[in-house]
Amino acid sequence: MGHEFSAVVEKVGSEVECYIGTNQKISVGHRVTVEPILPCGKCEYCFKGKVNLCPFMSHLGIFEDGCYADYVRVPAHRVHQLPDKLSDLAGALVEPLACAVNFFDKGRIQPGNSVVILGGGSIGQLTLQVALASGAGMVIVSDPVAKKRELALKTGAHAVIDPTQEDIVQKVRTLTGGGADIVIECVGISATVSQMVHLVRRGGRCVMAGIPSSKIPMDLLDLVFGEIELVGVMATAWQFPRAMRMIELGLVNVQAALERVIPFTQAIDGLRKAFESNELGKLVIEHGK
Repeated sequence: MGHEFSAVVEKVGSEVECYIGTNQKISVGHRVTVEPILPCGKCEYCFKGKVNLCPFMSHLGIFEDGCYADYVRVPAHRVHQLPDKLSDLAGALVEPLACAVNFFDKGRIQPGNSVVILGGGSIGQLTLQVALASGAGMVIVSDPVAKKRELALKTGAHAVIDPTQEDIVQKVRTLTGGGADIVIECVGISATVSQMVHLVRRGGRCVMAGIPSSKIPMDLLDLVFGEIELVGVMATAWQFPRAMRMIELGLVNVQAALERVIPFTQAIDGLRKAFESNELGKLVIEHGK
C-alpha cells in the first residue's frame, strides 16, 4: 500500500547521477516525489515513451512495498525533486494530480470546451481544477454526496448535479446546448459508465478514468451513430513535471483533494474510518509522528 508520496533522499546508488531530463544531481537530503509505476525500460511501449502501458511493469504500493514502509528503493528515473515552493504535503498529492493531467491529455480538451466530470471525490476535484486551468468553457460535476458537490462549486464548477434527484442527461443537455464536448468518468461503476455516451454531444469524447471492479455493460449504439470517441486512461506518463508546475504557479490547489493528515501511529484506525465513512478526499499519513 502507499503509492502517492513525497520523501527525503537518504541514500544514492553509486551509478546514479541526475534527475531525469535535468542537469541537477540527485543528492542525499533532497525532497522528492516518486512516480510509482516502474516500467521495464526494454519493451516496445517503453521505447515509445508509453511507460504506463508497459506489460512488464511493477508498481510501488501494489506489486512492491510502497510508502507505508520506512524506506523505499526506487530507480532514479522515477524520482523528481520538489521545488522549494511545494510542501511535503503537496508533493504527496502530485501523483493524483498528474493522473488528472493525463485525463485531459487523452481527452484533448480545448479552450471553451464543455466538460462533465462524473464523480466528485479527490480525483474528480483535481480533474475539475485541471479543466478550469485548461480553459474549459463550462465544467459540470455530478456526485450524489452533497459535501462533494459543495466543494466542487467552491472550487469553481459552473454547475453541479445530484444524479439521484435530477435527470442528469436532460440537465447536461440543457446546460451545454445538446451535450458536453468531453465527459470524464472518475468512478468506475456501472451507473456512471453507462451514462457517459448519453451525456456527450455527437463527435465528442468520453474519457474512462475510473477503474471498474467488474464487467460493465454499455449501449454502443449511440457511440457508433454519434461518432463518439471512448478513451481509456492508465495513470500517468510524463505528467509529473507539469503537475508540479501547476501547483507551483497556483493553478491548482491540491488541498481540495485532502481530507485530513494523521500521524503514522494512527494509520490503521484512520484507514478504517476513511473506508467506512466514505470520506471526501485523500488521507495523508505522516511518517515519524
